[in-house]
Amino acid sequence: MELKPYQQKVINDLEKFLDYQNKYQDNAKAFNLYWENRVGKYQLKLDGTYSGMTPYKDNIPAATHIAIKVPTAGGKTFIACNAIHSIMKSYDASKPKAVVWLVPWSNLLQQTANNLSDPTHPYREKLNALFGNRVEVYEKEQL
Repeated sequence: MELKPYQQKVINDLEKFLDYQNKYQDNAKAFNLYWENRVGKYQLKLDGTYSGMTPYKDNIPAATHIAIKVPTAGGKTFIACNAIHSIMKSYDASKPKAVVWLVPWSNLLQQTANNLSDPTHPYREKLNALFGNRVEVYEKEQL
């Protein structure tokens, strides 16, 4: 299973942001400069609206947080599988890494856990290909 062109664009954009983050080593600066270079400076327009992207909000202090918006049935889980690889390769290879996968509903949790644990499911196949079969999936009860 391969990314569709619009999904690949999401991954490309993520990787560009991660380049900013690695360059500036500051979440707010990286975010604000990334968006300023993409859509222009955040500022009040004459009509009372704002142009540009709202500045970074440090809702989780000292932790990078990224939101990727994708329409319903846009392949969010598959994009996430690929995004994990982009994120992991942008950080120090000598440090251990872990992913916490959060979902809003328990039925989605079970479906996602099952799919990511099944070696024949396309999501897991992609993770195995990206990470050389070095992925383990645990549910919170197992930790």
